[in-house]
Amino acid sequence: MSSGINGREGEPIVKFRKALVTVHLWVGMIAAPVLVVLGFTGAVMVFENEIADALDARLVRVQPTGPALSLTALEAKLRTGYPEYRLVGVNFPAGAGQSVAIDLESPDSAHMAVFVDPYSGKVLGTGAEQSSVMQWIHGLHTHLQAGGIGSTVVALFGLVLLFLSLSGLYLWWPTKIFSVRWTGTTKRVVFEVHNALGVYAWVFLLLFSATGAVIHWDRPVAGWIDRLTGETPLPPLPRSAPACADQRILTAERLLSVAAAAVPGARPTVLRMSTAPTDPVRVIFKFPEDHTPAGRTQVFLEACSARPLLVRNARQLPPSIRYTALWNREIHTGDLFGWPSRILASLFSLSLPLMALTGPLIWWTRRRRAARDPAVVPGSS
Repeated sequence: MSSGINGREGEPIVKFRKALVTVHLWVGMIAAPVLVVLGFTGAVMVFENEIADALDARLVRVQPTGPALSLTALEAKLRTGYPEYRLVGVNFPAGAGQSVAIDLESPDSAHMAVFVDPYSGKVLGTGAEQSSVMQWIHGLHTHLQAGGIGSTVVALFGLVLLFLSLSGLYLWWPTKIFSVRWTGTTKRVVFEVHNALGVYAWVFLLLFSATGAVIHWDRPVAGWIDRLTGETPLPPLPRSAPACADQRILTAERLLSVAAAAVPGARPTVLRMSTAPTDPVRVIFKFPEDHTPAGRTQVFLEACSARPLLVRNARQLPPSIRYTALWNREIHTGDLFGWPSRILASLFSLSLPLMALTGPLIWWTRRRRAARDPAVVPGSS
C-alpha cells in the first residue's frame, strides 16, 4: 500500500519534469541562433581591446623615446598640420607603448580623430583608417546591430538564458552526468556532452545572463537598490555651464590638471570638451582597482574657469552605482580578477554555442525516435 501511495505522490513530479524537459528543449531550440551569436561574440569581446590594438598596430603602437609631451605641446604640433582644427577630446594611452587618440573639430563642426605619437607629436593616422571589425562585433554582441530594439532583444535573451540555466540544472540533477562516454551512440554522446558541459558552465552562463540583463536595465536596478538601502539617488550630470557664456575656454592642459587634483590616485583616460564655452568639460579617470576599460570616475568642470561642477569618485559611489556600473560589468566581462577570470569568461562563453547546438540535436534525435516508435513521447526523459 505504501509503495502505491509513494508512486501516486511522485506522479506530479514526473509530469512536471517531462513538461519542463519539453519547454527547456523548445525554448533552447528557438533561442539557439541568438545564443550562438552572443556566445561567439562574447568570447571575442573579452579581449576586445587587445584584438583592436593588434588590428590597428600601425596606429596605436609606438616606441617610447623619453618623457611624453604635454597636451599643450601636442596641440601646438597638431596646429601646424591642422591649423583650423581645435582639440575637443583626448583618449589617453593605457601604457607607455601606445599612441594618444585626439579628437579635432573644425569651424564648420566637422570632426576628425587622429592618432598621435605622444613622444614626438607625429600623426600616425586618422580614425578613418581604423579597422571596423571589433566595432562591428561589439555592436553585434550588445544590440545585434539593430539599435535600441536590438539591445532590448539581447537583454530579453539574457533572461531566456537565465531560465535555461536554472531549468537545466534542475533537469540535470537526477542524472548527475559529469563526464562523457565517447564510445556510446551519437545520441548518447550528444546527451552527455550537453549535460556535462552544462553543469560545468551553468554558473558562468547564469552570471552572463543576469549581468547582461542588468547592463541593459541598469537604471531601474539602481533605483531598486537605492530604495532597498535608503540611499539618496545621485544628482543628474551637468548639461550646461551658463556662467561661461561668451567666455574663453581654458587650455586642455589646465582643465586636466584641475580635474586630476579632484581625484588623486586616479589615471585620466578620457577628456571631452567642446567649442561651445557653456558645455561642461568631462574628464574620466580610472583607479587601480577599477577593472572597467575607461574607469567610472568622472569630473565635470566649467570650461572657462575649471570650477568643478560635479565629481563622481568611484570610491565614494553608493552601492547601487558601484554594483550596476562597476561590479556587474566586471563580472559580465570577466575583468573582475584580471587575466585568469577573463580567460575563463572567454572559454565558458564559447560553451554557450555548444550548449545551444547540442540542445536542438537532442530534440531532433527524440523526434526521430518518436517517429519510429509512436509510444515514445518527444521530449520525455
